[in-house]
Amino acid sequence: MGRAYGETISNYFDAGRTSLVMQSAALPNHTAVTYLRCDGPGTGMTEPIPPEPALLLAVQLKPLVKHDLWLDGRHVPVSPYATGALTMLALESRPVANLASSYECVQMFFPRSALDTVSDAEGMQRFGSFPTLNGAEDPVLAHLARIAHMAVSPAGPATSLFLESMLLSVHRHLRSRYAGQREPYTRARGGLARWQETRVKEYIDAHLGSSISLLDLSNQCQLSPSQFGRAFKASVGMTPHRWLIERRLDQARSLLVCSDKTLAEIAHHCGFSDQSHLAREFRRTEGLGLTAWRRLHAVKRELETKPAK
Repeated sequence: MGRAYGETISNYFDAGRTSLVMQSAALPNHTAVTYLRCDGPGTGMTEPIPPEPALLLAVQLKPLVKHDLWLDGRHVPVSPYATGALTMLALESRPVANLASSYECVQMFFPRSALDTVSDAEGMQRFGSFPTLNGAEDPVLAHLARIAHMAVSPAGPATSLFLESMLLSVHRHLRSRYAGQREPYTRARGGLARWQETRVKEYIDAHLGSSISLLDLSNQCQLSPSQFGRAFKASVGMTPHRWLIERRLDQARSLLVCSDKTLAEIAHHCGFSDQSHLAREFRRTEGLGLTAWRRLHAVKRELETKPAK
């Protein structure tokens, strides 16, 4: 596969966009979330999207009043889309749209290979074909799209672990609503066993500076991703993504006090996407900016080590 659809979307939509493209060792190819917005009178015809084995979900964040759609070169009648309306398309169908009015939406791109990997990890049958939906109502996917929008906003938790968790939630909903697959029966359980919790926390601490996969974490505990997510939260009191952020912040605090690394170097060392990502998370928990916090604790440390008169 060449560059991911999420990376090349500006080639097809002449619109303002922000995107989060994730690729991990555990998932083949890219998964992407893209936010698209046009406040003007529309952007006209999109460029043809090359066919590939992937599923595209789009949820409207505001009404799309006027547009046309073609699949495999054939015109498909569509009505105006309301806020929350769902579009589900297989990218093998080479979709082309004429966007003749303003729009705002979130697109979620899932390669078939990534969906198959999650199905295998969950012990479920792989998906067959998906229905083509235009302007459908799906409150669950509409809610997930709004959460996905956070991942590409300036204050969003843009990590691969967050996006994999999003993929797992979408996968679970797709198989129950559109594929008619029930959740496999598993004996009810509480949290992680002590050895599982110890192992997964040690794994996270050993890989803070790198991309951490939800599938890798679940494999550490010999659980499916769904079982792991539920058990981890029951044991720790927060999601794996939140625990990862907190451990990265702990490491950042230590480096701020005990090293002369720059803020950018600390962000990179601790696994944040950039300095601004670290700064947002840090201010959210500490209520102070990085420089102010570092200066305050340097003064405290100097006072603590200064000999008493």
